[in-house]
Amino acid sequence: MGTYYSEKEALLTFYTYWAKLHPELEDFHKRWLLKNGEIIPMTRGQILSETPHMQSTLYIVLVGILAKERYCPDRDERLIMTVALPHMGFFTTMHFFSRSPALGDIVCLKSGLVLKIPYKAIGPYRNQEKAIDTLIDLLVNKKKYQLDHLRVISTLPNITSRYFYFGDHLPSLYNTLSQSEQSRLLLISERSIQRAKRLYVRRR
Repeated sequence: MGTYYSEKEALLTFYTYWAKLHPELEDFHKRWLLKNGEIIPMTRGQILSETPHMQSTLYIVLVGILAKERYCPDRDERLIMTVALPHMGFFTTMHFFSRSPALGDIVCLKSGLVLKIPYKAIGPYRNQEKAIDTLIDLLVNKKKYQLDHLRVISTLPNITSRYFYFGDHLPSLYNTLSQSEQSRLLLISERSIQRAKRLYVRRR
């Protein structure tokens, strides 16, 4: 991968993050995480889940970046639908209670570590364990927040306005994704991205 990531440190960082969301975490929750969570090293370009293949799994990014991608024959390229940065995640189905595969392949954009938790480990505790509900709800809300802003961007006819909105409202993606990745996410050519970025930097 080029960089060494300590699985223990990455999991501890995630647990600390979870504890901030829900300060009442107990030893049970740590045991549950250690028992059911599998840490998987991921490398750039690796496909963790493909659309036709049914899985019932939650992937949470510990280190690195994941994306949902789909191939667009009209453009002859793989477009990015949405992105998961550290402490964000993807369900392999449309939603937790769905049996329909989620749209798009889950692909690694930046090497790192991902935490894999099967639905069967989560199901018995949904609406029973507030700490687990808090974690799942946060992941869903983060995804919704990003998708809502991407939807707004798609309605803006002017490329510069679209890029400015992207930088203002999704700064974590603006600062993290390469120009090529931004192009595949925003459906803007790389040359247009370069021009819009120069204007955006001047404006700031």
